[in-house]
Amino acid sequence: METSESFFPNPQVNISLLPSADEVEWIPIHKSYLKISLIGTWILALVISIALICVLIFAGPFKYPWVLWAILGGWLLLMIASSIVQVLGFKIKGYALRDKDIMYRSGLIFRRVTVLPFNRVQHGEIKQGPIERPFGLSSLQIFTAGGSQSDLSIPGLKDDEAQRIRTFILEKVAGHEEL
Repeated sequence: METSESFFPNPQVNISLLPSADEVEWIPIHKSYLKISLIGTWILALVISIALICVLIFAGPFKYPWVLWAILGGWLLLMIASSIVQVLGFKIKGYALRDKDIMYRSGLIFRRVTVLPFNRVQHGEIKQGPIERPFGLSSLQIFTAGGSQSDLSIPGLKDDEAQRIRTFILEKVAGHEEL
């Protein structure tokens, strides 16, 4: 009589023998991407601040006008704090391109490392917004069969670098399908 172990072997893996994530050489996001992020944040801050000021001006006299000024001041403090978090978090962002997968890490407070094996990739796309264009930067989006939750987007890549990585990944995917 066969035991379930001999029918379906499933030996335990020794965790100490697995490669460490610390051995990965992370390639940092281009430094100009920090400027792009801050410009986007401050454009949003400016629009909302103008809206708050318009409320102050056109809403008429209030019993407690200092409340609206406190809201505006709080909003500006929030935007300054957001900018500080962006600057500190930028140093953590990076990617690693390996033979069988691509990795991306981000997050100052909540650290996130995403590993996307090439055998899950369906297609790749390069995006460039109006603020990124003058800096010569693009974002590489990689789409998988698992839906939007398993897709990967790497911002802040030089245009030619994004194109080379996309081509490399799609060649890997095409080579994998032929096997």
